[in-house]
Amino acid sequence: MNTRIDRRNFLQLSALAAAGLYAQPSLTWQEQREQLERRGPAKKVLILGAGLAGLVAGYQLSDAGHEVTILEAQMMPGGRVRTLREPFSDGLYAEAGAGRIPDTHAITLQWVKMFGLSLDAFYPTTLADVEFMRGKRIRVPRGSAINMAEVPLNLTPEERKLGFQGMKEKYYLPLLRKAWSVPPEKWPSAEVLSYGEMRLDEYLRRQGASPDAIRYFSFGFEHDSVLDFLRDAASHEVHKMFKIRGGNDLLPRAIAAEVSENIRYGAAVVRIEHDDQGVRAVFQQLGANHTVSADLMIITLPFTVLRRLELAPRFSAEKQRAIDQLSYFSVSRVYLQTRTRFWEADGLNGFAIADHPMEIWSPAYGEESPRGILLSYMYEDLARRVASMNPGERVTFGIEEMGKVFPGLREHCETGTSWCWDEHPWSRGALCLFTPGQFAHFPHIVRPEGRVHFAGEHTSPWPGWMQGAIYSGLRAAREVNERA
Repeated sequence: MNTRIDRRNFLQLSALAAAGLYAQPSLTWQEQREQLERRGPAKKVLILGAGLAGLVAGYQLSDAGHEVTILEAQMMPGGRVRTLREPFSDGLYAEAGAGRIPDTHAITLQWVKMFGLSLDAFYPTTLADVEFMRGKRIRVPRGSAINMAEVPLNLTPEERKLGFQGMKEKYYLPLLRKAWSVPPEKWPSAEVLSYGEMRLDEYLRRQGASPDAIRYFSFGFEHDSVLDFLRDAASHEVHKMFKIRGGNDLLPRAIAAEVSENIRYGAAVVRIEHDDQGVRAVFQQLGANHTVSADLMIITLPFTVLRRLELAPRFSAEKQRAIDQLSYFSVSRVYLQTRTRFWEADGLNGFAIADHPMEIWSPAYGEESPRGILLSYMYEDLARRVASMNPGERVTFGIEEMGKVFPGLREHCETGTSWCWDEHPWSRGALCLFTPGQFAHFPHIVRPEGRVHFAGEHTSPWPGWMQGAIYSGLRAAREVNERA
């Protein structure tokens, strides 16, 4: 029998301070970790997906005395919170999915603390980053601004004088603050909704940004909506980022351990049935079909997966359009293990930005092992290009491209691997992306359909973040608990 954490004790934990550049909106009671109080008979609740959203919802509802069943197609919990420990040596690991926790994400930090997990700083505070622009390597010591005289971009004289931080302040930080100030329960509010209709590159052009400045700031998201980009950017404009010591998947694993008797792994749902009397899910396990029934259902599956399932009957026209049309963000990552963190001897910390667009992380920074990992985090067009390669070609590509940023990489490599979310059958994309016009879907994405409720990062004000998944799980659990 699992020993449950005392939820009431958790309510006494102080919310971890949001020390970011922008003030954290005050948390409503819906966002707090609040113990649900069941009224009336227990409900039978079926949850599809054991990612963070499904686990949080199941945890809340089972704690309130409801009868919960969670169906998960994979043999592990966590969904897109996934930590890779193979093929690395010396106990090293790297994230395939959710990588960072901003200091403004108080809900996530509360749940991390609730399960007694430890945090480390995501970014180092010492040595230098690298900005790799048009073949030029620029060293940027941590805590310092880049020397604009070294920047090989065709910027206007005013842009060079402003520097990148000054350009951000001129071009989009005022609007970012406005979008960030919208309370989560009112997202997206009418006062910012119009920015969901405009492409990011067009907005920056209207602010007077040069073509090179637009390319630099949009970083492969030129076609994203302004509102989607800025809401996500608000989670990056913070004082500090964290990661969970030992791997971010320790959080979903800890929650799953508390509700392990409620989870059925290896259960791939193929059909969803719902009517006035109840809900049913048909799933495949070990080559056979099984059916499980319940009073209510919470679907946490990405819409890229949900749109492939049979629905009987289909949902409302507005919901179906959202399911069929919602865009998802492509992410591919290549990981290279090295015998030593040779870049540190050159005064570099292993973190870099390249103009492909690609981020480079050093997941083993600060570890006792002398070995290192360089992780290339690639988006959209580049991510899809890498996903089309075979595994060996991806590793070769990673060596070539990261080797331009960290010369000598090839001689130090021991092994490599890759992860591409577009090809993952239970995700088919890394996170939702509200391109221009798609915020019109948001009310229909969140709204229940009869006895079927919805959760997941795509149903939250924080798409693509662990905070969004947790928030949505809390909301869906509350909706189900409060139903007559």
